[in-house]
Amino acid sequence: MQLFFRLFPCLVFGTLSAMATDSATLRAELVQTETAFCELARTAGIPAAFAQFAAPDAVFFDIDPQEHRGAEAVKLRFEGADPRAILSWKPVAADVAASGELGYTWGTYEYRAPGADGKERVGKGHYVSIWKRQPDGNWKFVLDTGNPSPPAKK
Repeated sequence: MQLFFRLFPCLVFGTLSAMATDSATLRAELVQTETAFCELARTAGIPAAFAQFAAPDAVFFDIDPQEHRGAEAVKLRFEGADPRAILSWKPVAADVAASGELGYTWGTYEYRAPGADGKERVGKGHYVSIWKRQPDGNWKFVLDTGNPSPPAKK
């Protein structure tokens, strides 16, 4: 019995330490995925990046999620998008469920595009992406949404 009381704390703390390491590893993996997503948007364009990183059941709040999901939602969301537009973002935080199946990232974004008058339009804000691990082990977003910052006061 004395052996049990000596080994039990080691077992518990060892398990908790392994879980913390796994959690940190998963969060880092998710941030790396988010960063690769942003880089692809920069190099291949916004629609192509969203198409590659969207899960088959991905939704956007500005496209009816009851009607359109996945590739179809991405196509509708970016239909007519200005190919000169630049969307960049940076994750500020990420977390992953203990199961390792779901996670989220949030951060800041900046959108730049030429306006009809030729002047550059700039929009900034915050975003949240909810990610789901796919059967092949890759992370794909199932929900992506953003909230624009209010215009700067003059």
